[in-house]
Amino acid sequence: MGNRANLVIVENGQWQLYYAHWAGCRMLDALAFGPEHALRYIKAHRLCARDHWTDPLWADGGAVVDVDRRKLLFFGDELMSTMSERRAILEVIPLMWPDYSVGWAYGGTDELATYVGAERRWSLGRDGQPPKLARGRDGLCQLVSVVGADGRVRLWPLFWGYSVAWLGPSLRHALPGKGVGRTRREMIPESGVHIDVPKQQVGAWVTTEARGLGDFMSSRWSGWHAEFWEDRYEEQMRRCDGALRVPELDVSAGVTEALNWLQKRVFQSFEDSPAGAIVKMMGLFSEAGLPQPEFSSNDVLSSPLQPDWASWNRFEAACGQVREIYTRSA
Repeated sequence: MGNRANLVIVENGQWQLYYAHWAGCRMLDALAFGPEHALRYIKAHRLCARDHWTDPLWADGGAVVDVDRRKLLFFGDELMSTMSERRAILEVIPLMWPDYSVGWAYGGTDELATYVGAERRWSLGRDGQPPKLARGRDGLCQLVSVVGADGRVRLWPLFWGYSVAWLGPSLRHALPGKGVGRTRREMIPESGVHIDVPKQQVGAWVTTEARGLGDFMSSRWSGWHAEFWEDRYEEQMRRCDGALRVPELDVSAGVTEALNWLQKRVFQSFEDSPAGAIVKMMGLFSEAGLPQPEFSSNDVLSSPLQPDWASWNRFEAACGQVREIYTRSA
């Protein structure tokens, strides 16, 4: 098990590939605190041969830090699937990387490999995922909306995963049940697909990586006008004309939630954190009846996987700056 990530540093015209076994779902631990911390974090992981990429099917995250061209390109982290936190983080990170352009890699590992010109040993794209209805209204979902031949909208909240837009036009016939005419979600969905049958138009958006869906939309939906909306859920909301209701986007609250969650995750003992690993190891010694090694807080706080306090303070200040902008505009 693990949350694998491909991490790349481009410097002095050359690129190096690193493998991280647990970073895929917590990429912000590496990237939220600026380039100096990110480079230290990446270099603390295993250096690989340039053709030893983790297959995209197993990679939950990844990043390219291009020091030469001052560019950060990444995907991954559970916080990036909830919209208020996502939009907040995408405004905070550029403040922490002031000389860099920052981009989300919607193409996932494919896009990172293409960026550095790596030879891919896997096929592009992916197969369609059979649709499955989500339960309840209070969790993340993938929302499919269809304008039928009668001009009416029907909605299907689906179990979330990679986009069902990969199914192409067959998606219309694979949707479970008859859908509903109106729905209200307690959370903004993590992705969506909107199909307009009379206009032969389709649009898709995601908050995760999409394995190049934007490039494949036209071929998957041959004969349709296909658009990829990146993470702009508002496009689907507008086309549903009031049939889909979601909470109002709250970037200020998203800043607070992301800050609090990262503080807990980075500095406390989650199982996949450095502190958590030490706690787990201590437990194994105890269960075996062996003398426990002595550890101090410095064994965790000096880890290259954690930001120093100066970097953390800059991150807090950047969060405060973004929160103040949205608090004033509220």
